[in-house]
Amino acid sequence: MHQLKEPLATIEDLIALPEDTKAELVDGVIYAMAPAAARHSVIFGRLHLKVGNYCDDKNGKGPTDGDSWLIVPEAWTDYDEHNSFVHDIAGFSRKELPKLPERGPITVKPLWVCEILSPSKRVILEHHGVPYYWLVDPIRKNIQIFVLTKGNEHYQIIQAVENADGVMKLPPFEDLELDLMKIFDY
Repeated sequence: MHQLKEPLATIEDLIALPEDTKAELVDGVIYAMAPAAARHSVIFGRLHLKVGNYCDDKNGKGPTDGDSWLIVPEAWTDYDEHNSFVHDIAGFSRKELPKLPERGPITVKPLWVCEILSPSKRVILEHHGVPYYWLVDPIRKNIQIFVLTKGNEHYQIIQAVENADGVMKLPPFEDLELDLMKIFDY
């Protein structure tokens, strides 16, 4: 008997790569990740700084409060045996993730994911019930905000903003003012 299709790669295959290899597992295929372009890095840094500082300031009550967030840059997150991503930025409930893993991926589902030019992950995040997904395009200087529908089955784009919109408040961070002109200024 001949095998007609290669077996799908698993999280174990991803973990077995050399430690300095930057890769992701998407639908059972391991993809090497190229270094980020300069625009990507600038926007990533600004968004991480703004959202991270906002959540740190808001959290003040303690790491396990119900509304407390942990914002993680380059969050290696494991979804299932065949999907494990390094998100540009991800937000987790501190109640669900009171401690970061010493090694390997985070196995807790994030509440919010921000990806810069990674639309291919949307379907998998939707399938795994990640409530909020931001897709950032540094060339077009815009952000699309996706939210799961009431039945947590499908994403609906609820907002699309661009740098010319100026200061905006975007879900799930309803009282964080993001100056899009500054985020996308380079």
